[in-house]
Order: sequence, then structure tokens, then C-alpha cells
Amino acid sequence: MGLNQSRGFSSFRMGPTSGTKVFVVIVALAALVATGALFLVSPGLDSESVRAAAFFALVGLVAHALAYQLAHGATGSIAHLPFLSAVLVAPGFASSAAIGAAVVAGELLVRRERVKALFNVSQHVFACALSALVYLGLGGKSLSFDLSTSVGPFAAAFATFLLANTCLVSGVISVSQRRRFADVWQHNTLNTLVYDVLSMPAVFFFAFVYVREGPFWALGLAFPLLGLRQLYKTNWQLERINEELLQLMVAAIEARDPYTSGHSKRVAEYSRVVSQVAGLRSRATERVFTAALLHDVGKIHEEFAPILRKPGRLTEEEYEVMKSHSEKGEALVRRVTQFRDLLPAIRGHHEAWDGSGYPDGIAADEIPLWARIIAFADTIDAMTTDRPYRAALTAEAVRAELREEAGGQFDPRLTTDLISDRHWGLMVELIRKNSLGRRPTPRPMVIVPRHSAALRSVSAS
Repeated sequence: MGLNQSRGFSSFRMGPTSGTKVFVVIVALAALVATGALFLVSPGLDSESVRAAAFFALVGLVAHALAYQLAHGATGSIAHLPFLSAVLVAPGFASSAAIGAAVVAGELLVRRERVKALFNVSQHVFACALSALVYLGLGGKSLSFDLSTSVGPFAAAFATFLLANTCLVSGVISVSQRRRFADVWQHNTLNTLVYDVLSMPAVFFFAFVYVREGPFWALGLAFPLLGLRQLYKTNWQLERINEELLQLMVAAIEARDPYTSGHSKRVAEYSRVVSQVAGLRSRATERVFTAALLHDVGKIHEEFAPILRKPGRLTEEEYEVMKSHSEKGEALVRRVTQFRDLLPAIRGHHEAWDGSGYPDGIAADEIPLWARIIAFADTIDAMTTDRPYRAALTAEAVRAELREEAGGQFDPRLTTDLISDRHWGLMVELIRKNSLGRRPTPRPMVIVPRHSAALRSVSAS
């Protein structure tokens, strides 16, 4: 998405729970303690420090007021640029107080609810005060007096701000939405971590221009930065629209077969867990997620419509037609340049470790890892969904089926890791979440079975 984002919090999806309020109070107390410690270490109330703090706080106020919505209730802005520049030029209480005042004004401008506003003010003050303490503790001094010895302490202060900001925002979202902290942090942070690091020189340069050339030239630098922020906001919005259009397309395809409505989205969610178990990085995990969303896109072809609507048992010929959906899906997705890396996963998600799968009958490590991951996710969703010929299996029954098919349908090493006590709990939580409120549409469609309950299930999807 571009420049580092000073994260904030904008929405409680389930309302501000008691746990959320307790978390916010703790963050507010931490902000007071950090600010008090900073006052004892460096009051920073001389006229020059106050002027610098006020200047950067005003620029930060504009950036904070222009914050935009991120995923899961977070907001993003480039307010960290002037805020951290204030720490460089005036590393003391004046900066912490000015930053707090700026965020308060920004929250009032957007009329944020009190609990959310308190959190956003507190987490910014805490992150900035803690950064200043780290900066001073490592020997950093105001750029007005010393430039040569400030780079190392500033790098540590920058990392401190980034860690505090992202962890606190992910923490409050995790508590308010009852989601795993690691999942929230990874989703909101890892994809932009490179950009976060690359924004560090911009912070340093902003402070340097203020010290050497004065506030007028520094203000001139601020305008292009704010314009660049608008560019990245537009880019993020386009990415969000593309993702939503992709999900809309998948929903339209599944609307032809109401019984499996939501199947692709659930498979995509399960694939995230399996990807993490497989040790994939965040970027690769998100690509697998997209491939899983598209894994059944080939069923949009008209030849599948009467088969999907058929109330009775499929013939061998109809089953062969159904087996062609992975190849047809690959052909469709090939038309989108951005999705070229997803093709092997879409084509191979019905391949089996022992070579008995389709369409190519490849085996073992010849099967792309992403395809092996989606195969797990596809099977798990099929087994945990009610079918006309059997009720949804329990998580433990699914675990037993996966264990039985290790080395047959599934990658044995990945199976062992997935069903281990260390990882299986994550899958159980997701299975339970997806089962809540799901109302399948009965359809007595029975397909040609294979060897086990797991294989019969995955064929039905």
C-alpha cells in the first residue's frame, strides 16, 4: 500500500465489550506512565522544543484527519511521519503532549465514539513517548544539536513506534472481535512491513529539512507527502474493490448450486490455516487464499449447470464432466495476468499424493504445494458440511480421516503437522465458526464414491 501507516481503530464489529474497555483503559494508563517517565527524563519545555512540537503536531493533525479505512476496523494514515519527526527534533514531553493534543483534535473532527477516540489518542501517545524514551536512552539528541549520532537511536525509536502501534491496534481488534491476535497482526501488518521500513528515511529527512531550512520548507515537503498518501489510499481502495469483485464473482458461480453456497470462501479461509502450518510467508498465504477462492471457477461453464442441479446420482459420464472443472478453471484464470501464479494450484487441487487424482495424475512432490494446501481445505469443508447422504463430520472425525489418508490422498508430512496438537486447534476454531448459522439446502445428489469418507466428501464439492 505504500508509505507506513500510523494505525488507528475505527470500528467495534460486535460493540465495545467489557474486555475491549479494559484493554483501552490499560493502554490509556500505559500512555500516562510513559509520558510521565518522559517528563522526568526530558521535560523539553523550552521555546524551541515547543515550537517544533507544535509544528509537527499540526502537520500530524492534518494527516490523522485524512486517515482511511483498513481491514477489520483499523485505519491508516501517514501521521507517523510528522509525529516521529517531532521525536527527532524535540525528544521530550512537549512532543508527547502536542501529539496527544493533535490526535484528540483529529478524533473530534471525525466525531469518533469516546472509547475508540480514547484508544487512538492513548496508543499514539504511548507509542511516541516510548519511542522518545528509547531514542534518548540510546544517546539520541535533538537534530538541532547533533546529527551524526542520531541515526542509530532513531532507527531503534522508529522500530519501537512501529511495534507498539501495530501491536496495540491489532490487540484491541483481536479483543473486540474475538479473533486471534497473531492473525489480526499478520493481516494488518506483514503485507506492508517493507513499506513501513522504507518510510524511515522520509521521517528523518522531514526532521532534517525543518532543522536546516526551517518550518516553511518543511511545510513545502509535507504537501507532496500528503498527496502521496492520497495516491496510496486510492491504490488501496482499488485493491479492496478488486477483492470484493472477486468474491462477488465466486458468489455468483455458487448461486447456481445453493447447496455449496459459501464453499469457496470457507475453503479459502481453511487454506490460510494450512498455509501457515506449511510455513508459507504472509504474501504466499494470501496468494493461496485467492487461488482457493477461484478453485471452482471452472464450474461457471454451462455444461456444469444441469449436473449441479441434478437431484439424483451422477453417472460415470457426468462425473467425468465434473472432473474437468479444474482444467476449465485454469483456462479461465489464465486470462488474468495478475493471477498467472495461481494456475498450478487451481489446476492441481484435485491431485492426490499417491497419483490417483486428476486431471494429470501426478504424485507426491510433483503436485504444487499450493495445490496440496487447497486439497486439504477443500476436503475439510466438504467433510464438515451436511450432505444428503450423511451429516457433517465432527472435527475429530475429520482429523481421523486426514490421518487415514496421509500418503494416499494427502501429503503425509503436511498431514502430520496439520493434525498435530500444536496446529489442529486453529482448524477446529475455524470449523466451529463456519458451522454457526449455516443452513444447507437439501439436495439428494450422490456422486460416484472413491475409497474413503474423505474422498467421497471432497468429490461432492
